[in-house]
Amino acid sequence: MKALILAGGSGERFWPLSTSNTPKQFLKLFGDKSLIKQTFERLLYRLKAEDIFVVTSEENIEKLLEELPEIPIENVIKEPFKRNTAPACFLGVLAIGPDEVILTVPCDHRIPDSESFWKSVDKAIHGVNKYGGLYTFGIKPTRPETGYGYIEIGKKLEDGIYEVSRFREKPNLETAMEFLKSGNFYWNSGMFVWRGEDFIEEVKRTKPVIYEKLIGVNFKDEEDLKKRYMEIPDISVDYAVLERSSNIKMVEGEFEWSDVGNWSSIVELEGYSEDEGNVVLIDSEKIFVKTNKKPVAVIGLSRIVVIDSPDGILVCHEDHVQRVKDVVRKLKNRGYVV
Repeated sequence: MKALILAGGSGERFWPLSTSNTPKQFLKLFGDKSLIKQTFERLLYRLKAEDIFVVTSEENIEKLLEELPEIPIENVIKEPFKRNTAPACFLGVLAIGPDEVILTVPCDHRIPDSESFWKSVDKAIHGVNKYGGLYTFGIKPTRPETGYGYIEIGKKLEDGIYEVSRFREKPNLETAMEFLKSGNFYWNSGMFVWRGEDFIEEVKRTKPVIYEKLIGVNFKDEEDLKKRYMEIPDISVDYAVLERSSNIKMVEGEFEWSDVGNWSSIVELEGYSEDEGNVVLIDSEKIFVKTNKKPVAVIGLSRIVVIDSPDGILVCHEDHVQRVKDVVRKLKNRGYVV
């Protein structure tokens, strides 16, 4: 078995802590280790370093090797530019090989219990060998979350393994409440297990342009890879493959999980700030402040996120943290390096 880490993201939703020079996966949001280091060590719980591969962008390679010095350089797969998760997954499968069972994970999720995580992975491997198909991990919802995509389960194959009926986009609050009440919907974790050859065949059927342009690529020929990448769409693996395939299964992920998607995820995990030390709160409630040594005062407000860093200051209502990426785009259009 091999593992593939997807590490091509820019982390725009975590500005001003994340920048183009330090994307989210390299931030130390929990403890003294970066998100990608925590992901790597979670995989090392059962695998050797030589069994772990990473797809990343050229500008992140140097920082990646600093964070993960154990990983062989030949296991780092360089994308010439970002094309979302479908091409990244396909490129990784080609590099690893069609005969391998491959666990594919994002570089920036928080899963504190590695043992529980691997129990679910073992169940997915069992499913691959017994039933075939492509496996995703679903997380049982604990609240009507509008920031996640959902998986609707179909036929139960055995305890914790289901056929997937369909995928659902991020819902509004009313729909999310219906999902939670029905008990047939899970959060889509964005983690997968599949045999390489099965994934290649599904891409060939569901998104043939990716198959046709990348099959047979010479990884040592950077110009060839760049030319091929220019001719493939920017599309997620969910849209390109999973939502178009009739051969998708789901394993119930019985582990604590957060996709650490935006500042609301941090608020949920860390809790609101207290009126103490260099954080001063007056007639304010449900305030989250992340700062270094600089005093921060909030007066007469509620549900506000304040992030202070050397690269900028963010003041945002909790309901609008999804729009931080729009701030980054505006700043780039105004000539700022962010």
